[in-house]
Amino acid sequence: MKVVHAVDDQVLAAWLEKYGQQAEQMNGFKQFALVNGAQLKAVLLYEWSKWESGIFDQHIFHVKFVEAESASSFQELMERFINWMRTEKCDFFFLRLEASDLVKNRIVQRLSHVYYVGGLTRLEAPPVQMELPSTGEDVVISLPNEKDYDEAVSLAHQAFGKSRYALDPFLDQNVVQLFFQEWMRNNLLGRADINLAAKVNDEVIGLIQGVTKGDELVLDLLSIRPDAQGKGIGKKLVMAIIKASYERGHRFMSAGTQMHNTTAIQLYEKLGFRTKNAFLYYHVWPKKGER
Repeated sequence: MKVVHAVDDQVLAAWLEKYGQQAEQMNGFKQFALVNGAQLKAVLLYEWSKWESGIFDQHIFHVKFVEAESASSFQELMERFINWMRTEKCDFFFLRLEASDLVKNRIVQRLSHVYYVGGLTRLEAPPVQMELPSTGEDVVISLPNEKDYDEAVSLAHQAFGKSRYALDPFLDQNVVQLFFQEWMRNNLLGRADINLAAKVNDEVIGLIQGVTKGDELVLDLLSIRPDAQGKGIGKKLVMAIIKASYERGHRFMSAGTQMHNTTAIQLYEKLGFRTKNAFLYYHVWPKKGER
């Protein structure tokens, strides 16, 4: 099979539709595909992550879509893409696969330069009108103001301690912490559409953030200060953002959390969320030594 880096628009659109993707959502991504004669056999779409690359001082790419007509085509696609990225300015690329696709995950896990960096459970729920429980005189749920930002950003360690970045042995964990702090600060400065803080005596002890994507609200972050955990603060924050999402007219909400985080999953389920799917995450370092 031959590698191509540009696929006819109509052919690519038909391929994406076959696998449940909309072509317009994939516009602008780099292409890497396998063809046999005139037949398209496998497609991978990816992009350079400018912001992450700048924070980590690495060349980081994200695979946005990957599909093949057979297991053998998928394996050849991944092997050849890894080799291609070894010739490019790529330190590592991120790959996310459906956990239920056992064949693809087995193939990837056997490849060289691939490192498993965790899994994520994705849950969904329709927003509903909620009566918020009494928070007690000492707990206030409100919009954070600028003087709260530094306290909110300090919660980054609790929010992302088991993320794929924190589990990657090749990343400097001091830089990882900076990355998460900048993520939270960017959300506070406008990336997130909803920011809600839980405060006691005017100190931030918890934070929840939501990002709108079309008619969906994505719960982007939920973090509780360690000394405030187990006191129902997380439940109150999630209920508050469900109410806010309902008032803004979102059709549904989604939340993602590490697959092993049963406490968070149980909390979401008690509030009406249901597991939609789960993913396994991989970082591929093409230029690192064979594992």
